Amino acid sequence: GNRLRRWALGELRPGSLSASGLMTDNGSGSGLAAVAFDIDGVFKYGREWSPDGYSALQRLAAANIPHVFVTNGGGGLTEKSYASGFAAKVTGAASNASDPAPLMSDENMILSYSPWKRALGAELANRRVLLVGDPYDKVTQVAESYGLRRAVHYQDYARRHSTLNPFRQAKEDGGSHTAVDNKTTGAMGSAQRSQQPPAADADDTDPFAAVLVMCDPFEWFEALQCIVDILCSPTPAISEYDPSVPPVPVHFSNPDVLWKAQHPYPRFGQGAFKIALKALYHTRLRSLRVPEETHDEMVASSFRQWGKPTEATFRFLEERLRAFASAPAAGGARAERFYMVGDNPASDIEGVRRANIFHKAKGNDTAWKGVLVKTGVYKDGDETNGATTVVAGVAEAVDWILACEREHAK
Repeated sequence: GNRLRRWALGELRPGSLSASGLMTDNGSGSGLAAVAFDIDGVFKYGREWSPDGYSALQRLAAANIPHVFVTNGGGGLTEKSYASGFAAKVTGAASNASDPAPLMSDENMILSYSPWKRALGAELANRRVLLVGDPYDKVTQVAESYGLRRAVHYQDYARRHSTLNPFRQAKEDGGSHTAVDNKTTGAMGSAQRSQQPPAADADDTDPFAAVLVMCDPFEWFEALQCIVDILCSPTPAISEYDPSVPPVPVHFSNPDVLWKAQHPYPRFGQGAFKIALKALYHTRLRSLRVPEETHDEMVASSFRQWGKPTEATFRFLEERLRAFASAPAAGGARAERFYMVGDNPASDIEGVRRANIFHKAKGNDTAWKGVLVKTGVYKDGDETNGATTVVAGVAEAVDWILACEREHAK
């Protein structure tokens, strides 16, 4: 009652609250317990939202166990905007959304590209980068919020270089991209002049420092063409291929090849875009007669993956979880018990598996447990990828975590 309200308002120190007989002291020798939740397939099933999500989060808060949300999505929204919409959906689906409300804000919302603000923001703040993803207004707003002052959206770059995409002008004119149906008229000399590269943009001598694939682009052809051009030369409006410099880094926020949308069957996601880009880059290098034996090394040095289950995202996730706990007591590092609640064995549970290998190799007293729910990708009979337990849904997942913590507290 009053003690729970005081804790929610920050008037009680961490670890001073007990719930249902559970005592967790996230600032003392008992170690840190914290939970990461996937969103799609856990709180959201297709277009439906779980009626149990709100109360499940309340029970965690009452037990003084911090939580974050981590998704391979984001849709080009800022963390604040995504969290606001998420909180409204979770609250609206609850049968009895009583106070205190669980934390659902930008503080504990991790989108596929959230690690970029800290990991890439300072390095690329004043560098020219190509921004890939849509909706246009949303992704450019995220780039601005991350301090990327010179981010160029791929569609803006294509508009400034009108010959880059031969299909854009045809689409806007309602005609064909073929020579017999385009708008070019006049003598041969003027036609030839019209096919010359446009005048260079003021920034075209400044090389691109990186490509950021924030989310799925609406125009695959245009995005793929832009990126391949930049991989071949960081100043693509000036030179077709520059062998004197390595290919620029291309950062992908989401490795998922397929995802569950409203269609009855999975649809291609950003992982599929990456596969297409890799294939086209190889093809373009062959056409430029770049030695075949160098292609794989060029791709490996350039393509950089983020999102679950990558190590980069899980290290960021762990740091965010730790930030919600008080500083450890004097005397050294504390034990850490992290739980991942997700629906995808290849993403959520694979991340847990890799994290445990990482911490074991480092000799850290940190362990993850994977809690697989049946409300999304995973179905009975599927391979669990070593999940610690399989439960019906988010309510049962939290019940299981609280039971583990009660057992630990004995």
